[in-house]
Order: sequence, then structure tokens, then C-alpha cells
Amino acid sequence: MRVSTQELKRILRDFNARYKAAFSAIVSRSGVPIAWELPPEMKVDHLATLSATIMGAAEVIYTGLTEVRPKRVLVESEGGTLIATGIGEKAFVVAMVPGAADGVTEGLEAATIAIRKVLRGQG
Repeated sequence: MRVSTQELKRILRDFNARYKAAFSAIVSRSGVPIAWELPPEMKVDHLATLSATIMGAAEVIYTGLTEVRPKRVLVESEGGTLIATGIGEKAFVVAMVPGAADGVTEGLEAATIAIRKVLRGQG
């Protein structure tokens, strides 16, 4: 199956524009970047590796408690919120948005649905 990277990048660009995200990326759970829309000064490999580490750590905590792995991980600061949301078993989308996550999680969920369709060859 051939995945349209350009279509994935379009979904990320649309998300960034609508929610004023500083960046967004699709990353494999092992930390490999799949598609991204980042500022030129950001290194996609660093973002992918560190985001996968955060998501993986949360999954280890949950499974250690015999809970279902988390759907989403949020890291909030005064400057914005980093959100990582699972796309499926093999990947997740990560984004940095200004302010709190309120109102953005719904948009990110819509983006993950569109990304899933592209990854499955239905988009």
C-alpha cells in the first residue's frame, strides 16, 4: 500500500492553520517521523523520538496498572499544550497548540480520523 505523504501533510497544514498550532507531525510509535509540518528550525527526528518516548512512557504506566493504554497525552505549560493522540496501533499524531487543550482535542480527533483513512488507503 502506498501512502500519500502529501495528503497527510495537507491534513496537518489544515490542522495547524485552524488551531494555530506551532507544529504537528505523524510519528510511528517507535519514533520514526511519517509526515510533518514544522517550523524550519525544528528537527523532526528529535521531535519524533522524544514524542514517542513520552507516549511510550504513558503506555507503560497504564499497562503496569493493567489499564487500557491512553488515547491521548497532554503536556501543558504557560506557552501552550503538547498533545499526542493515537492514530492506531502503529502511529500517533503530535501537535503543539497555544493555550489550553480545550476545543483543540475535538479538532485533533477529526484530523486523526482523516489520517487513518489515508494510511488505510481510503483517503
